[in-house]
Amino acid sequence: MSRENHFAKLSLLLERTLLALSALTTAIHFAWLLYYSNYGLHLTDEGFYLNFIANPFPYALNIPPSLFGFVYHWPYQWVGGDIAVLRMSNVTLTMALGWILSFLVIRRLWTVGWLQAAVLSAGIASMTSLVFRFRLTLTPSYYALAFQSLLIIMIGLLLADRLGRMRQVLGWTLVGVGGWCCFMAKPTTAAAIALIVMVYVVVLRRKSLRPMLGAALVALALLIMTAYLIDGGITGLVTRMVNSAEMEILLGDGHEVFRSIRIDWLATSRSQVAMAVFLAVALLLSILMGSTDKLLPSLALAAVLIVTIAIALLGIDPISIQPSTLFLVPAFTCLGAMLYRKGLVLRAQPATSIALALTFLVLPHVFALGSNLNYWYLGALDALFWMLAVVAFLSPLAQQGRSVATLLPLTVLAQLLTASVNNDSILNPPWDVKDLRAYTAVMPMPGGGKLVIAESLHHYLATARAKARAAGLEVGTPVVDLTGGSPSLLYVLETRALGLPWQNGWFPGGSAVAVETLGLESCADLAKAWVLIEPESQYHLDQASVMASFGAGQADYVAAATFDPTVVDRVYPNGRQFLLKPVRPAAPAEQSCREARRQTAG
Repeated sequence: MSRENHFAKLSLLLERTLLALSALTTAIHFAWLLYYSNYGLHLTDEGFYLNFIANPFPYALNIPPSLFGFVYHWPYQWVGGDIAVLRMSNVTLTMALGWILSFLVIRRLWTVGWLQAAVLSAGIASMTSLVFRFRLTLTPSYYALAFQSLLIIMIGLLLADRLGRMRQVLGWTLVGVGGWCCFMAKPTTAAAIALIVMVYVVVLRRKSLRPMLGAALVALALLIMTAYLIDGGITGLVTRMVNSAEMEILLGDGHEVFRSIRIDWLATSRSQVAMAVFLAVALLLSILMGSTDKLLPSLALAAVLIVTIAIALLGIDPISIQPSTLFLVPAFTCLGAMLYRKGLVLRAQPATSIALALTFLVLPHVFALGSNLNYWYLGALDALFWMLAVVAFLSPLAQQGRSVATLLPLTVLAQLLTASVNNDSILNPPWDVKDLRAYTAVMPMPGGGKLVIAESLHHYLATARAKARAAGLEVGTPVVDLTGGSPSLLYVLETRALGLPWQNGWFPGGSAVAVETLGLESCADLAKAWVLIEPESQYHLDQASVMASFGAGQADYVAAATFDPTVVDRVYPNGRQFLLKPVRPAAPAEQSCREARRQTAG
């Protein structure tokens, strides 16, 4: 009897130690993300997001057709335009939503206490940070808003499944709010998640459609309020979205509707498949050995957590996880679990776990729907849903008294995968100078905040700002950006980008889109606008045709400043940039703009 008591005490001590170490790992990872919220600035996409968030109201069209700038504009104002604080707020909100969702899933399907569930769900929710690895560190974007929307919707569905009228009302209200946020982020994803919710409620859960209609009314009410706020009514909002979609087709960036419904190939390699198999087998062994031998699995989990902490603190990368692995590991884990005790996991599946597992499984593709990128690659940003699908799929093990023994290895694995992927994004940030850890230059930003950036990028931006101010460029001056890829420079110069927050030159229709969107600007703004060009860039817009669309030409400007972006270690090195200052009086310039538009209309 004493031996059994000793074994029970040892097991409890090991469990508490591992939970404490997991909680420490989660805290370090969260602090890691907050710390690097001060680091880095991308010259392309991030400038687009910041320009749109800072002042979304002047733009009549949005490419892509997303209204995320209006949602994030108020938080941007609340933090005083401080980019670092905005990033920290974005990280905190996203991880909090992931934590709540993971907690609700665990409490719904597994038999664990509140404290255990809080620690386990926090570790799993660390995977929410994967959404920030693509394109632009931690700055809010339509990707972040779409992910946050899906989290809110799933939280609402889980609350609506619980007993109690207040919980159900709150749950369906959250579904409606999440649906509205999803539309503001990505209308294609909003349409898909509406279908998924309907299938979940009616087909999988076999419940009444009436509560979902209430959620739809909440979303519709918010949408009507939004329409009147930004476009004066529903007709104006519909016109905006339709015209924006047409402009996106004109841009030629591959977002056409017929290309959205597709099945992409999961791009992977033998090494990543082998890594996924190894991790899945190790996970299953840790879970299955937990009932007979606590010491060996516990030591292995402790070692993995220590490695995870080392990845975060030291920047080592022993496993180098790729996006495809984030799907393959959960997939192989589920396949392997089917063999346990002659398919116990399959035979004992309750309806709730089946519904949740299937829903979580497809959500990353719902998130990616409408993108011109590979759906598997983009869906990997929402890999939390794949891990939660595993949590739901393995829930029959809870009936065997295996809750913590099963969930703890899953949590540790989620933390390891997250640390590896995020460490890679710090060592190799996309479209930026490599290794954020090596950044030392402090750059004052609009709004009074500061960012730590690479020395070369600091030299480029600080020199450009000093030259532009010396040339007479004032804060708020309208600028026509014909470089095709410098929206962040316009944000740093605190100017207003005309036509679009980013006149994108990466696609064949960039110049045509610039002509169309600048045609929606007032001739008064175009007459006094400065022009930024980069003639040697392979992505520059057609200067002659765009200028001619508002009745201007090269002779109407003088080169007031020259910038050298080649000092930045960019993926696409270009030539010098020239800031052109208008020399014509405002009245003749306006008249020329009107005449050019009359000729075009005629």
